[in-house]
Amino acid sequence: MHATPNNPVIGVLGIIRQDGRLLIIQRSRTVRAPLTWCFPGGHIEPGETAAQALVREMKEELDIEVGPDEHLMTQTKHGGRLVLHCWSARIVNGRPSGNPREVADVQWMTPEQIRRQHGILPGTTDILDAIGL
Repeated sequence: MHATPNNPVIGVLGIIRQDGRLLIIQRSRTVRAPLTWCFPGGHIEPGETAAQALVREMKEELDIEVGPDEHLMTQTKHGGRLVLHCWSARIVNGRPSGNPREVADVQWMTPEQIRRQHGILPGTTDILDAIGL
């Protein structure tokens, strides 16, 4: 399916904070935007709410169970072809470990470290700005 502004790809990102740091991933070599750093997340499947997709994606990508807290913002990219719902969440079970098919590395970084990180996915620092970090 080709994404258009009338038929965008809709996704969800998890903003998980712990001890002043945020959970950030480096995407694997085999996915779109390989080896870039970003917040974890993915597509919302048909029939899923954003909160349900967040829980599923965090389990698939990081093998953790999360509790969605609140919708923080929505980011629209690529002329409306991509819509990302950013949610705060907390880890309720597990320790983040990347699924190698999707994630090359997992790190906890401060907002300042994320801003200085080489290879950050465009739009990631815009999310930090929008949520006041």
